[in-house]
Amino acid sequence: MNQGVSQYFSMEWPLVKTLLCALLLFVQIHEHRGCIEEERTGLLELKSFLKSNINYFDSYLPSWVNEVKSECCGWQRVRCNATTGHVIQLSLDDLTGALSQGDGYDGNSWFLNVSLFLPFKELRSLDLSENGISGWLGNEGM
Repeated sequence: MNQGVSQYFSMEWPLVKTLLCALLLFVQIHEHRGCIEEERTGLLELKSFLKSNINYFDSYLPSWVNEVKSECCGWQRVRCNATTGHVIQLSLDDLTGALSQGDGYDGNSWFLNVSLFLPFKELRSLDLSENGISGWLGNEGM
């Protein structure tokens, strides 16, 4: 009897291992449902702040919308980690488009509230060049 039980488990064990591996792979693939909600909210707050500080901003970042089905990892100028869904790169250079084109930029500088970047735990690259930023607001998060 003991030999029969061990023979039964030795035949079934590779199948069980295979099924467990397949289940684990399935869970990992489908675990990520989109961007992290805290980061999506952070991006929308960042857009609102930028809009209030940069002229001619209405036509920029049109994909950044507050809709339930809006996937922030697919938004313009945002790159996410494919595995975790965390924002890893923001390319927010020349948002007005005016500096590179030479039209419309009135030369006003402004101060950045760096605490707006706190929600992005895995942010590795941030490009804010050509936006007329004079500095940052003191003690606002970083």
